[in-house]
Amino acid sequence: MYIKNAFIEMDNNNDYPFKLLDNTEEHFGVLTLELDKVEITKQPVFILFTIDATASMTDYASKNRTKIQYVIQTLNSIMNYLSLHDINVTIQINTFNIKSETIIEPIIITKKNVNDIIEKIETIKADFATNIEDALKYANECITEYKSRNNEYECVHIFMTDGEPTCGSLNTNELVKCVSGEYMSINIGFGDDHNATLLYKLSNLKNGEYHFIDKIEKASVVYGESLHKVLYPCLKNITISIENGLIYDWKTNTWKPSIYENVLIGEIKKYYHVKTTDVLNINANLNASIETVTNNIINKQIIEEEISRLPDLLNSNNEIVDDNTIIKFAFRQRILEVLYDGHKSEAYNDICKIKHDIKHLFGILVTYMKQHELIYDSMLNQLKNDLYVTYWNIGSYTSIYIGGRHISQGSQSAYTPSNHNSPSAIDINSVDDIIPRPLLRRTSHDYVGIDTDLFILAGMNDEIPSVEYTSSDDDTTIGITDNEYSCYTSPGTRNTVNSIRLYDN
Repeated sequence: MYIKNAFIEMDNNNDYPFKLLDNTEEHFGVLTLELDKVEITKQPVFILFTIDATASMTDYASKNRTKIQYVIQTLNSIMNYLSLHDINVTIQINTFNIKSETIIEPIIITKKNVNDIIEKIETIKADFATNIEDALKYANECITEYKSRNNEYECVHIFMTDGEPTCGSLNTNELVKCVSGEYMSINIGFGDDHNATLLYKLSNLKNGEYHFIDKIEKASVVYGESLHKVLYPCLKNITISIENGLIYDWKTNTWKPSIYENVLIGEIKKYYHVKTTDVLNINANLNASIETVTNNIINKQIIEEEISRLPDLLNSNNEIVDDNTIIKFAFRQRILEVLYDGHKSEAYNDICKIKHDIKHLFGILVTYMKQHELIYDSMLNQLKNDLYVTYWNIGSYTSIYIGGRHISQGSQSAYTPSNHNSPSAIDINSVDDIIPRPLLRRTSHDYVGIDTDLFILAGMNDEIPSVEYTSSDDDTTIGITDNEYSCYTSPGTRNTVNSIRLYDN
């Protein structure tokens, strides 16, 4: 129950076509955690939605609809979805511009009152400047007060904004202090102009997270994923500690003895990277809290799970068989490091070095996928897409897309932001959910480096591996992915999002 499967796989050979670990004595591996499907929570939940109602939210997004109209539609769909489930969910909705305002006071949502709630949501109007300080402080006060009167409730704050603060405090560090790490804080940034630095820092709070939505019409995916996390938790307050090794923390790009997760949903398969100099004796311990229900009484308890290393697979000659599973995650490890550096780097020399590394790694990845018939592998394609987006956005004002990719890849989220600022042979304005193709050059040769063609555009023509190319390879070569859902999406998350969308106008 709860943990369906958990194990560590280690690579004995440690032989990759790129440099992965600094210490040649260390070996890379993957800890896989697969969780059982769970029923919807019986825990009473208080969800506070804070909605940006500033003037910029009246800008048109697409289909002749404004950003605030999309948000209102998404909220209405969520209310309809919640009203049909037998759960104890209290909602409150605040809006903010110059000052914060409560549109809907705390109320348990039901079939009987959902239409009244939706009518109030429809009254939300957007205007004036952006006071994020007041919004965060007011939300913190509301949650603190509610929790003091309803201690049995799980409290969640879902905050969204599309801009920078223009009044109140403008200091990011001061704004972070307005939020407590004692409740789940889900921060959603819309579009290119929101304060990504602030939301990143908020996500570093104990129970904080950040999601970037590049197209507001996709808001239902991120809101749906966040709501699913609240309604279908399998494990909470999870600590994974490694014995005789270290585990990778993608948020800080560091190797640590242990990492913390606030919630893991049911039906998910989650991957963590580990390393060790002692391949035979590495293991892990998982500590988490769970909820059980007996006679309608909710009980919370702590579980502990020891996670061991899988034994090597041997052939008839007693030789270790490599199934090529680990190398996919070795690529992921290296690309996570590139995403981290790409988002953080500002110095010209650093940017040039990262672009050169991306070019080299891109060629290796394309060649590997061709040689092993993995050109349609969803995870590898998403990783290629991450490299592509990083290359074309590093060092520019659109580096926010690199940050969004880093978050999605690192947290293994359901939604992966697209990007429409990359060079393309097609009309950028006609692009919907795909990363635009590069300008491709055909030659008369049977083999042409499609990766080389891509980077010739940037004036780089160092030699990198060539791969077979046909005209049908355009999408897979640059790693176009299903922008609607990432390769890590759980069936439950997809179902929740699709259920919410049933109520979209």
